[in-house]
Amino acid sequence: MYFKQKLLIYIFILICWMVSPYTALAQSKKIDSLNILLKEHSNEGNARGLVLYDLAVVKMRTDIGKAFEHVEEIISFQDKITKKNIVANAYRVKAILQYFTSKLPEALESLNYALKIDNALKNNTGIGKDLSTIGLIYMAQSKFPEALRSYLAALAKFDPKKDELDIAATNSNIGTVYNEMGNLTQAMDNYQKSYIIHKKHRNYINQVNSLTNIATVHFKKNDLNEAIKYSKLSLKLADSIADLGAIARESGNLSGYYANQMKPGLSLTYGLKAIELNKKLNNERSLGFNYINVSSAHYKNGNYQQAKLYGLNALNIGEKLNINEIKRDASLALSEVYESLKNPDSSLFYHKQFFKFADSIGSNKKKTEITRMGIQYEFDKKELSYQQKQLLVDEQLKQQKLQLALNHAELQKGLQFRDLQAIQLQNEKLRSDEKEKQLLIARNNEKLQASRVNELSQQQKLNKLELKQLWLYGALALVILMSVLIYLLNLYRIRRLKFKNELQEHQYQLSESELRAIRSQMNPHFIFNVLNSIEAYVMDNEKRKASRLIQKFAALSRLILENSTKSLVSGDKEWKALMLYTELEAMRYDGAFTYTFLVADDIQLKTLKLPPMLIQPLIENAILHGLITDPKADAHLAVTINKEDGKIYITVEDNGVGIEHSANKITIGSVKEMSLGLTSIQERVDMINKQQSRRQASFAIKTGVNNRGTIAIICLPFLTGV
Repeated sequence: MYFKQKLLIYIFILICWMVSPYTALAQSKKIDSLNILLKEHSNEGNARGLVLYDLAVVKMRTDIGKAFEHVEEIISFQDKITKKNIVANAYRVKAILQYFTSKLPEALESLNYALKIDNALKNNTGIGKDLSTIGLIYMAQSKFPEALRSYLAALAKFDPKKDELDIAATNSNIGTVYNEMGNLTQAMDNYQKSYIIHKKHRNYINQVNSLTNIATVHFKKNDLNEAIKYSKLSLKLADSIADLGAIARESGNLSGYYANQMKPGLSLTYGLKAIELNKKLNNERSLGFNYINVSSAHYKNGNYQQAKLYGLNALNIGEKLNINEIKRDASLALSEVYESLKNPDSSLFYHKQFFKFADSIGSNKKKTEITRMGIQYEFDKKELSYQQKQLLVDEQLKQQKLQLALNHAELQKGLQFRDLQAIQLQNEKLRSDEKEKQLLIARNNEKLQASRVNELSQQQKLNKLELKQLWLYGALALVILMSVLIYLLNLYRIRRLKFKNELQEHQYQLSESELRAIRSQMNPHFIFNVLNSIEAYVMDNEKRKASRLIQKFAALSRLILENSTKSLVSGDKEWKALMLYTELEAMRYDGAFTYTFLVADDIQLKTLKLPPMLIQPLIENAILHGLITDPKADAHLAVTINKEDGKIYITVEDNGVGIEHSANKITIGSVKEMSLGLTSIQERVDMINKQQSRRQASFAIKTGVNNRGTIAIICLPFLTGV
């Protein structure tokens, strides 16, 4: 008997901060306290809305009807609530209650209201919770790619620091998607990581869910003892916090485990208990799975009529709610029951129904879509990390420029201080001159009254004074000379720093341009398309073509890896890489175009040096946006290399739709991709010109002869080497 039980995970993260720490007695006391607060806040507004929300959250696991009444009251006076996050939370809780009662379309409608409010508030945490709960609804509808898309979008909105519990719950839900699609290793990894986080935060409700999920993985691995062990741990923890929904769910799980362990008595006991609780909770979806488990128990006891009755009840619920898992499992159960009742026609009918619903759930297309979104999510994380590193480098450059400006300001301050000292010295000199003049006048007066001896003495003193003045002028000249030398030295140092910074910036731009060229050389679309072509040849048993394609693809990959580590490579290697790429594209499009590669007689490719991966984007654009856009019988691509006036001219010419007509036919994404390739080429040409004093490099693109096709020409300096 096939067994399946869907899980409720993420919804509890919205309420774990209020419910998880409490036992049944503590929850009862909390409800009493909230009812008192509700009477105190009789006016409609923020305070009453918040109390009603808390009451709905506490009661949603024990009294769904009352919880519905509380959220409906909040929504009835939402215009009087200024804190709109309360309204968004109310719509989210309403959606969870509708999920419990199997009203899935109504739940999606409520979540769209919550998402609209959270988007207006720019509340990323609220948006993440809305998206994750939408994923839960999609899972209930067996729309696994849509569910995974919602979960990944939710993870992008959560803050890793403050939303750790939300991230853990969403990752656990993603694990359930992998569980449904058969990737049990990835599912178990997600569940165990989620359980560790919830245990750290003492989040008992989500611990219960994580244990339940771990048990289901062990069950699918046919390890029934481990499945029962973890299921009982989950049931014990759910019973301690009086979570009726979790108790009902885990009782249903144990019913299925014991049915597969060939213990129909225990299976029937737990199954009937789950049915009783889910009827109280009005959870029709879980009732469908419970009926399947009880049908299995009756079947193993040999009570085929009861097994048929419960199987038909389960199938009716599955058809009512349009849940393929219930219809699949009920169909398999009824097929086995009718076989035992010797009714082969009915058995065969339900057996076919089982395969029909099983295929609709686990199609290869859905698995492929889920795998693609997982890869895209990992790529986005790496891209975000790269962008953060780039921001850090930009910030460091800004700091260096700021420090340079600060040094310049300090230099100006030093020059101003030097000028001030010079002025002070001049003032002192003037004062000294004035005093000396007064002294001379006094001494001259004394000379008139003194004898010749005194006149001689005065003359000697005058000579000494002139000597002092000479020393003073010499010292002043020395100070001025030293100041000029210091100024010139600082000016030289500043110019060297500026030149060093400009050189670093130039090298950084060149590295960035080469990196973008490497990225554009073999984009993921090209790789995937080549691999798909190889697969098609293998499936068509065209081994020789598949082998040729693999050999050429391997050779091209090796050349690209070798060339990508150098700024200049030999012309024969680059020319060979271009020919391999064009030949691969021609094979992939079944010879939709012809091509030629011509080298002038006066050019030796082995000694010629070319920048790697500069010409390939032009060939790619000519094929994808010129020749393939509007296929023609005479579609042709021509690549030539010539030497004129000491320069190398590389021409890529096609007779396709032309650059002007191509822009009208291709998609926005393709235009952006083509524009980025041409921009990358122009940037690299500009870098080459900065390295060459005569600026010989150039790049031009124009319409072909008679407005047909496109001609792209790259001119490079003629560089040779051994």
